[in-house]
Amino acid sequence: MKSIIKSKFLKRFTSIPSIYTSKQNAVPVSVYRDHPERLSSSRNLQKPPNNLQQENITNNNLALGSKNNGHIISSGDDLLNSNKEVDVFEDCECGTNDQEDEEDVECTKNLNNFQEICPPEGSDKVVLYTTSLRGIRKTYEDCNAIKFLLDSFRVVYSERDVSMHLKFRDELWEVLEDRVLPPRLFIKGRYIGGADEVLMLHEAGMLKKMLQGIPVSDLSSDVKCCQCGGFRFLLCSDCNGSCKIYKGDQEDDKGSLFVRCTKCNENGLIKCPPCSY
Repeated sequence: MKSIIKSKFLKRFTSIPSIYTSKQNAVPVSVYRDHPERLSSSRNLQKPPNNLQQENITNNNLALGSKNNGHIISSGDDLLNSNKEVDVFEDCECGTNDQEDEEDVECTKNLNNFQEICPPEGSDKVVLYTTSLRGIRKTYEDCNAIKFLLDSFRVVYSERDVSMHLKFRDELWEVLEDRVLPPRLFIKGRYIGGADEVLMLHEAGMLKKMLQGIPVSDLSSDVKCCQCGGFRFLLCSDCNGSCKIYKGDQEDDKGSLFVRCTKCNENGLIKCPPCSY
């Protein structure tokens, strides 16, 4: 009885494929012995179809040339038999001059949407009215924010501090016909607005386009003028900031020996020549 069970177990064990044959996708020999037609079909599966062979030949014969920075490839009609070269960028218009012209036109269109209000000597440049007084914190921070934006673009602009020179304040009030507070930005004779409007334009990506054509500074914003230290004003050398000049022993009608200095402003300051843009 035990011998019969052992013989049946051995027959079943021999019919089970081993781990090696299963990894190699092999089939037991006994199956091929009983069904020889399966052997021929399995051999046919090892050969790839003709269309796959043709596709591999096509991929191997597809020559991507390096001529003209990789723009030349073989023609698409006769990939296997022809070596005709075709420039895929033949009709591409990628000239830098055309792009610059388009940017100038777009910049002009953007500026035309704003009101034409030109401050004195500001028809072809950027003019920013600011204040350096910290009495009103928000006003001071808004001025610094606009200055930071312009410095980040490295454009040359004319900063007019209304707290350092009352003439700038009168100019601003006269141009806008209102007693407005700084900062106020003008670009090429167009009134852009205050801090809120300028920041919105910057977030929309329009401010950079409006500054096209403005001269760019070669120096970083951290580099200050060696004469004024970045304040754009100097102490008057005639009156030493007192706004008065001693005229000697000659008294005027009021009996004063001093006259008003004509070179400086109300604060005894004059514009720094290198920074007067």
